[in-house]
Amino acid sequence: MRKATLETILDKACFFGLRGVAKLPALQSDKKGLLIELTNRELFERNTFNNIAAVPFGDGWQKIQSTPNFEFPTEKEKWFNCYANINKLKRDFARIAVILPEEKNEYLDNIEKSCVAVFNSADTDIENLLRLKIAEINIPQTPLFLAAKYSWIFVLLLCALPFFIASVPEGQINGLRNIANDVLKYSEKGDIVHIFKEGESLMQIARFAIGKYNSLVSTEAMVKQYLKDNELSLESKIKAGDTLRLKLPTFNNPRHKAMQPAWIFFTGLLNDSLAYITELYNPTQTANMRRHDGVDVAGRKGTRILSPFSGVAWTAEDERGGLMIAIAREKDLLVFMHCDQRFYLSGQSVMEGDPIASVGTSGHTTGPHVHIVAGKITPSGEKNISGVRYRVLNPFEWYKEI
Repeated sequence: MRKATLETILDKACFFGLRGVAKLPALQSDKKGLLIELTNRELFERNTFNNIAAVPFGDGWQKIQSTPNFEFPTEKEKWFNCYANINKLKRDFARIAVILPEEKNEYLDNIEKSCVAVFNSADTDIENLLRLKIAEINIPQTPLFLAAKYSWIFVLLLCALPFFIASVPEGQINGLRNIANDVLKYSEKGDIVHIFKEGESLMQIARFAIGKYNSLVSTEAMVKQYLKDNELSLESKIKAGDTLRLKLPTFNNPRHKAMQPAWIFFTGLLNDSLAYITELYNPTQTANMRRHDGVDVAGRKGTRILSPFSGVAWTAEDERGGLMIAIAREKDLLVFMHCDQRFYLSGQSVMEGDPIASVGTSGHTTGPHVHIVAGKITPSGEKNISGVRYRVLNPFEWYKEI
């Protein structure tokens, strides 16, 4: 199973970086490889991927050569053009390698992150190293895999358990009193108990609580009111390690019960216990609301995004969405935008719950979050990612269907 998966991946465009001069792997006669010197100004022009001249380089490889007196552009749009051009070139070549400078280069930082691996001049057998790297990032860390891996610990504990359980002699009176009634009497049932961690804010905790317990996108006024109800404010001094006990927020939302399952599902796709929704789906622009084709879920930068179901990954990049990855199965599809890093290649199989990307700020965004678009796969769909066409749906309605 694993070998077939690796072969499938290597049959598709594999994007990696080189530092220094390294020996490129020879390709089969029906495969083509492309070596890119990123100091070619044509790469930074819009839609020039069909016109970029590539020269033969040997062993099935071609090369896009550098341009004399080249300087990396500072305009953001030209960098998005570069990502788009490279993405288009992936359709025509089985391998794409980019030459990276010996020293770290701030301009090429995002391109380097998009590479499945970066090899130095001392690395001789790139083909085998590439297989090992893909195998490394594709290790299934699912609950079933982890349970099988550490099952021997469970068996050992099970065998030792009888030695640690004290038996009560028959007829002996238990001297412990029943404290169940005391627990009910003195516990503050329904309150939120949270241990404040480094890097968290009262704004974040309040917005999470309002969203989870009322299914509402909170405003600053709502946050201030909620903190006031708990004798706190945005200026309150809370340090890491402090325990917060907050009342459940009670803002009125008659649709809360209907919305809550989908709300929990989408915020649960981020491996962040305080993830919350900042904007809902809105198909039509109004005087007070902009058009929005998905839901925005805020989380700390670098937070892992988990696969909603088992399927196939598809990737793309553009100026608005930044780094994107979609997970598709049969007729269903979810697209995740503004990623910082992606952990899968286009066409690679993904297991439910696997980390597929991390939260970032790529594309048009004012802060770290993931924009999630729900879709139904159909040849007549108005949207497209890596050749997969789909029709955009309201994510909450999509969730009810599945």
